[in-house]
This record gives sequence, structure tokens and C-alpha cells, in this order.
Amino acid sequence: MKKLSGIIFTILLFPYSVQADWDYEINGSATGLYGFSALEHRFRDFEHHHQGTGDFHLNTAAIYTYNDDYSLSLNADFMGGIDHNLKNYSQGTWGEEVYTIMDAPAGRLMIGQTSNVAAQFHQGAPTVGAFSTNDSRIVDFISNPNWIRNKKTASFATLNSTALNTDGTAPKVSYITPEFYNTLVGFSYVPDAYSRTGLINKFAHYSRKDGYVGSIYHNLDIGWGELSASVAYATYHNDDKEFSTGAQFRTGGWIIGGSWRKTYIEGRDSRKTSLSLERTPYLFDNYREGRAWDFGISYEIGPYTTSLAYFDARADRTRNRSQILLYSNQYQINKYLDFYLGGGYVRFRGNTRKTADNSTGWAAITGLSINF
Repeated sequence: MKKLSGIIFTILLFPYSVQADWDYEINGSATGLYGFSALEHRFRDFEHHHQGTGDFHLNTAAIYTYNDDYSLSLNADFMGGIDHNLKNYSQGTWGEEVYTIMDAPAGRLMIGQTSNVAAQFHQGAPTVGAFSTNDSRIVDFISNPNWIRNKKTASFATLNSTALNTDGTAPKVSYITPEFYNTLVGFSYVPDAYSRTGLINKFAHYSRKDGYVGSIYHNLDIGWGELSASVAYATYHNDDKEFSTGAQFRTGGWIIGGSWRKTYIEGRDSRKTSLSLERTPYLFDNYREGRAWDFGISYEIGPYTTSLAYFDARADRTRNRSQILLYSNQYQINKYLDFYLGGGYVRFRGNTRKTADNSTGWAAITGLSINF
């Protein structure tokens, strides 16, 4: 109720004119992927060799435009997934994101279920189509013992992204300044940092505490190319700190990019033991002390785009490590249909050398996306 009241109050403060226009938008996509995986011999009994997945996204918006300086949009996005290893939509296998965006000369205000400003500004390894190094879907075809998200629990022994995604799309208030000297500055306040789209376990004793995120984005035109960079800092439930930085360079159809992220606990370690290992298994929040980096290159020519990227995440206090090498291709058949073809090699290392805690192998993946 408080969140709804805040949105209504914002709308009432917004300039109004009988000549202003309302516009409506609806778009979405449906993606189907099929993959074949081959693991090292000792891991073969722990994986299906053939796997298919599906995703559906529907984005809706009602946009009120006062003039060139003022606009307000009310947005509701819906998504769902089939046969995902990580069930990390806001409701598990499906989810919703409801939010409002107000643009004015003083900047942009966002209220609701959005990513924080650091994730929005993030620059790093370029991605192609359905394949990404951040929160990578390759784990649908070769599962990562370090990353678990199902109906019962969430456990991340390493980071799964170089972007600050700890709070996911938990409801928040974000503000982004007007652009000055090709620079944007943003701040996000997250009253309750838990979200199934993030990294926090619902049953952690700190799951309902708040978080603060700040980020800076800068773009520089250097004549023969364009350089963009981002830097971000966040603090969650007082003692968890995060830092990330990244950059991309674009020239012609080429993009080269990379990024780095660090998490650490400042002061007293607030870990507590749990009576339920099913809900909070060993190392379920090990991501709180670790680091991750990525690097990649992509090239676009006409309707075809190809990329090669590498992701590496390590825990500071344990031997857990997640390594992903991705080769991805996308061909836009027309404005409604995209074709994907890619492959990846992974090496997932657990805290022990037991077979169940580790995985190494490769996967070949293909699929189609219908856009409307």
C-alpha cells in the first residue's frame, strides 16, 4: 500500500495538460533453445546429454507525454521459463516486473521492480542473442554445482555476474541525473534486498534488510571509436560491500569489453548457522567474499553477429570457481525471427574434489527467437 501511495503521489505532482498524449506499447519474444552436452568421463552420470529450454517475455507500457521534457510511463513486464536449471524469475518459473519511470529536466526517477543503477549502467564483455557470460543460461545444459536456485533454496558459492545483481529486481527507488559531459550518475535504494532474481537466500537472517547502490557511467567519442565505462559501489545489510568496474570500446562493427567485480564483508561476519541445511546449505552465501571478471569481443555485419567471451568467478576463502568460455552467433532472419547457434566450454570447481561438487565439459546450443 505504501508503494502504491508513493506512485500515486508522484503522478499527482507531474505536470498535466489536456493537450498531453497517452501512448501504449506492447511487445515481447518467445525463445526456444536445444543443446547437446558432453562432459568429462567422471561427470557423465550427473547430466542429461540432450536438453531443451524455453523463455517467454511480454512487455507492456502506458506512456504519458507532457512535452519534450516531461514523460511518465507505467510498465508491467511478464516472463516465464521452461526447464531452466536456475529457477530465478521473481516467482520461480515465471515472474513479473511492475514499475514506473518519470523523466524530467531534473533527471529520471524509477520506482518498482527494476535492476539497480549499477546493473543498468554496467559495461563488460559484449553478449549476443540468448547467450551471455553474466547469469549465463549455459547452466541449463551443464549445471553448475556452485549455483543453485530451486523451489527449496538458493545457494551461490561463487558470483554469477560481474554486474551488481545481488538484489536482482527487488522493488526499489532509483534516481539518475541528467547527462552532463557525457556522464550519468545514479543511485538506488532497496528497502528489502531479497528477490528470487538476485543472489540472497530467502532464509538468511539478513534477507529482509536494505541496500544502497551508486554508479557512474561515462561515454567518450575518440574519433575512430567510442569508449564507454562504468564504476559502481554497493552496500547490503550494513556489512556486505561490492565494487565493480567495466568498459567497452566500439569501432565499426567491433565491440571489445571487459569488467571486474569484488565482494567482501567489512567488519563482523554476519553468517549464522541454520537448523535447516536444505534451506541454507553449506556455502549458500559464499558469493559474499569473492571476485569475478569477464572479457569478450564481438563483430556485427548486417544481420549477423558473432562473439567470443570468457567469464571467471572465484571465492576468496574456498576453492570454488566457475569458468565459462562462450562462442555465440546470431542471425536476424527478419524483424520477427532470430536464429542462434553457439557453444561453450565450462569448468565448475566445488569446495571438495567429489564428483558431485564439480563439473567440466562442453555444450553445443541452437535455437530460435520470435519477436513481436
